Amino acid sequence: MSHHIQFFVLHVGSRQTIGPDALRVMWATACESMDISVARLVHGANGDSSISYSLYTHPSADRKHAESRMRSLLEKSGYLFTLRSVTH
Repeated sequence: MSHHIQFFVLHVGSRQTIGPDALRVMWATACESMDISVARLVHGANGDSSISYSLYTHPSADRKHAESRMRSLLEKSGYLFTLRSVTH
């Protein structure tokens, strides 16, 4: 597996969750590559916590295409979300 960089941070709706397998499938589909990784991050503590997901792939991936496809996949799955680009 090549060196990955973070492309996006994903937040889903406050009453929604996405499983790690489903997220990996969506992200791999969006990138058209299995050379991806995801990380779940918990912010805050106890009842005040929120969750975000970092989406990583290889540096040569087409960021705009991956973003467009990921947004479409999330929308089709009924998620309310924000997808923020991470620049390097």
